[in-house]
Amino acid sequence: MDRWQVLWSRLDQKGMDACRIYAGGDGWTIEGTATFVDGDAIASLSYRLLCGHNWATREADVRGWVGGRELSLRIGQRPDGVWVVDGRPVDLSHGLLDVDLGFSPASNTNAIRRLDLGIGEKTETTAVWLDTADWTAKPLLQTYERISPTVLAYTSPRHGYEASLVTNEFGIVLDYPGLWKAEYLHAY
Repeated sequence: MDRWQVLWSRLDQKGMDACRIYAGGDGWTIEGTATFVDGDAIASLSYRLLCGHNWATREADVRGWVGGRELSLRIGQRPDGVWVVDGRPVDLSHGLLDVDLGFSPASNTNAIRRLDLGIGEKTETTAVWLDTADWTAKPLLQTYERISPTVLAYTSPRHGYEASLVTNEFGIVLDYPGLWKAEYLHAY
């Protein structure tokens, strides 16, 4: 299928994320809305990632609010390969291929699909990561290893996080231990 809808529940705090993923004429779109508790505030963020046919991210937009703070971020790549957020360069981002939205499991799909690992294959990749602690973008080293057709060992050394991500056959995360769990998944 080339069109999916998924609803995730957040496990580490109250929250939900409703997302759809679909193919278009020039690649893939991942878009949705996440609502969650962020410290002592509530957040409501709409997001959209545009990816090429190879699942490399071309651009991302995040709009909404966290408590009393309005957010409107446009993340894109200049022709020289450097990523920018609202025109400001992201340090050490030249040539990176993925955008990871730190508040949603949706952006793991593009990396999983782009890497297209066979069983037993492992790789390191660095994403342009939107850090929800300060809402800035920075490089984030990640590793993925395909354990089975629907399980990937995932690590984020910066966070000391290691887990087995369970996906469907398409690569949508169904279980992100301690963080997210899919409540509903539908191909349409």
